[in-house]
Amino acid sequence: MPKPATAKPVTEPETEAPPPKKSKKKLIIIVTTVLLLAGSGAAAFLLMKPTVPEKQDEEVAAITEAEDEAPVTSQPKFIGLGSFTANLIREEGDRYLQVAISLKVTQPELEEKIKAANPEILHHVNMLLQSKRPSDLASIAGKEKLAQQIKGQVEFVLGLRNVAPAIMETQSPAAEVEPATPAEAPVNDSGISDVLFTSFIIQ
Repeated sequence: MPKPATAKPVTEPETEAPPPKKSKKKLIIIVTTVLLLAGSGAAAFLLMKPTVPEKQDEEVAAITEAEDEAPVTSQPKFIGLGSFTANLIREEGDRYLQVAISLKVTQPELEEKIKAANPEILHHVNMLLQSKRPSDLASIAGKEKLAQQIKGQVEFVLGLRNVAPAIMETQSPAAEVEPATPAEAPVNDSGISDVLFTSFIIQ
């Protein structure tokens, strides 16, 4: 007797497993790596940057502020008046003076005024030189006094003082030099800082 046929269990047809989805884990690793590298670069930059102490910063700021507030001073200018030849008052024979004079000025605008008034300045200087004796100019003190007198004459011509200093001295050569009168007192900050003798010869 034949064996009854046994029914085979019905199996579902095999299907291919879907490919696994890309894991987000790899993306997270990449992003984390990039962030770490960026952070390391920033930290290295900050560590390598030279740091200036706060006190030094304050000192630099104070120096800069002082430089900004300091008044700008112009460089002095030298203006030549030229060379002079003057007969000196006779003492032990005829003597004359040859001198070259320059003015040191600290106010640039005075240069044009000096040039405009040059003939009058030269007249006053010539008159002053011819009022001197050889003994008046023999010493350094005598030459310095002459420089101050020339300065006073130039200041008067330029209108920087109201009264002209006296040209002729009333005292004798041997008399003690008296203090300047108020009219001859030096003018503060007139712009003419010095009178220079670039040549000085008595013959």
